[in-house]
Amino acid sequence: MAGSTSRDEAVLRAPRHARPAAGRLVAVALLVLAGCSTTEALDEPFADRSPKGRIYDVAMERFVERAELIAALARADFALLGERHDNAEHHRLQAELVRALQQAGSRPRPVAFEMIPADRQIEIVEYRQNHPADAAGLGAALGWSGRGWPDWQHNYAPIAQAALDAGAEIVAADLSRSQIDEVMRQGPHALRAPFLRRTGLDRHLPPPLFAALEDEIRDAHCGAVPEEALGAMVHAQRARDAMLADRLAAVAGRAGGILIAGTEHVRRDRGVPRYLARLRPDARIVSLALVETGPAQARLPKDLPYDFLWFTEPIERADPCIEHREQLRRMVPAARS
Repeated sequence: MAGSTSRDEAVLRAPRHARPAAGRLVAVALLVLAGCSTTEALDEPFADRSPKGRIYDVAMERFVERAELIAALARADFALLGERHDNAEHHRLQAELVRALQQAGSRPRPVAFEMIPADRQIEIVEYRQNHPADAAGLGAALGWSGRGWPDWQHNYAPIAQAALDAGAEIVAADLSRSQIDEVMRQGPHALRAPFLRRTGLDRHLPPPLFAALEDEIRDAHCGAVPEEALGAMVHAQRARDAMLADRLAAVAGRAGGILIAGTEHVRRDRGVPRYLARLRPDARIVSLALVETGPAQARLPKDLPYDFLWFTEPIERADPCIEHREQLRRMVPAARS
């Protein structure tokens, strides 16, 4: 919509001003920012044509070929592949990249999924004991259809299959629902102290980054989140990023690892790379954001928080703001009663 800010206008945003942290509200636990891709204020014009289908190297400030991206990801210890969750093209490209990276290495790389809570790892282990090379039924084993993610078979199964074909581990990497709820209620200290210390989650996020993440959550949920809930949602987002980094670092070994997550999680400034750098200070981390772009977008933003952008065709969606406001209308009165 012209003149408005959409959910897709958060990922490329640089941090803004600092502001006091908001309070907590458990009622909005289900609305924790999960990685919405964006495009917004664009500063450098494209010299020749639309960026759709093209890959941009942020450090080199130029477009590159697919082979260059794969080579950069293959050299990294950790390859972080950020997606818009409901875009099937993003999942298709992630599956291709996972397959290419497995083929490029001498050892299989574990593939960690934001979409699978770490407490479901046992289901993955048990499923693979009976189906070591078939990802098709893993979604059912994980209860996928009841968890709100896009269809397993057409979106995430091809990614998992690329891992299994290489003999790589599939890693459940997120916090559990109950852990997220506790962080929303109590803050990060609801989690185990050794986890907080080793990831650095026991340290405050710098105020400009905290305020920017508040802004991100507010915009991604169409301004419908009560101000007193923003602080709780920031804590939950940070805790999830730290958990994703911790799980990835724990399983990577010498082969490194691959993360499948929303674009917000793979930001270098405040996402998973921030915690990975503490856990594995000598590791090479490369972050890719798969980003939708439209016909009116002809410039690139400055201070991009990724190593690479891969521009894709946008998909049609219903207005997400209607859903967010309805969720909050139902949830907030119940939580306050």
